[in-house]
Amino acid sequence: MRLGRAAVGVALVAMVIVAGCSADGDSGGGGGSAGGEAQVAPAADQAATEQDQPAQAAPAGKAGSTDAAAQVRLVDLGNRIVRTANVDLEVGEGRLNATINQATDVVRQAKGIYVGSSTSVPSGEPASGQVTFRVPVDAFEPVLRELKGLGTYRGEKSSTEDVTNQYIDLNGQLAAWRAQERVYLRLLDRARSVTDVIAVQNQLQQVQSNIERLQGQLNYLEDQSSFSTIVLQVSEPGAAGPAGEPAGRLARAWATAVNGLGVMAAAVLVGVVWVTPLLVVAGLVLLGLRALRRPRPASSSSRA
Repeated sequence: MRLGRAAVGVALVAMVIVAGCSADGDSGGGGGSAGGEAQVAPAADQAATEQDQPAQAAPAGKAGSTDAAAQVRLVDLGNRIVRTANVDLEVGEGRLNATINQATDVVRQAKGIYVGSSTSVPSGEPASGQVTFRVPVDAFEPVLRELKGLGTYRGEKSSTEDVTNQYIDLNGQLAAWRAQERVYLRLLDRARSVTDVIAVQNQLQQVQSNIERLQGQLNYLEDQSSFSTIVLQVSEPGAAGPAGEPAGRLARAWATAVNGLGVMAAAVLVGVVWVTPLLVVAGLVLLGLRALRRPRPASSSSRA
């Protein structure tokens, strides 16, 4: 009996020792897993941070592209100014054609356009002429200065017209009509019957006609505001002005009186032309009435 009790006691002690060792192993294993989790967490945080950084940089890039697009729109819809200048120059005798050739060279060097010219060379009298150029807006002032130096400057007339609002308004209308065109094109693709196709095509033709009209107006404004117009009046000493305007108050008064007399004579002539047929008709009527009122001669029977 004592031996049996001793064996049971030894077995119980052995079980307690084994349970303690297993508990220590479990606690050690738990510590290892916690350490592993502590090592994994920073790596996950770092990955999340690396993913967040591009996400944070994306709005900045988007904002930069938006600003660039806004700048492009501002440049495209900049001020549209139409500028025109008429310059009067007096050159030496026999220098008309040479001056026009020099002016053409100056404009071509500035990438301008020669539009046309007209000259008058009367027999035995000083010559005069007019030449028209189109020059880029940026080169307007430099070219104008060079042209003024080709002869004796006698004055100029210039005008400036701001068409920016009109240009922006036409752009807005054109964008609206193009959007409507896209709608009709989609409807045309979805049309299933001939009636629907014809109806959509009729509307589409009207829309496209408005688009062409607006695009033509925009092209004209772009051309007028991109290239300025310079009209150069060149005359030799003693030549008549391009418009034939008299110099001096008395000469202008005499010209006005002569013009007024011509207008009055023209009015009288028109009145005569209109009244003459009426007078002829009235004369014929009077002659007829007089013929009817004349007494008839007595017949031979009544005399007997």
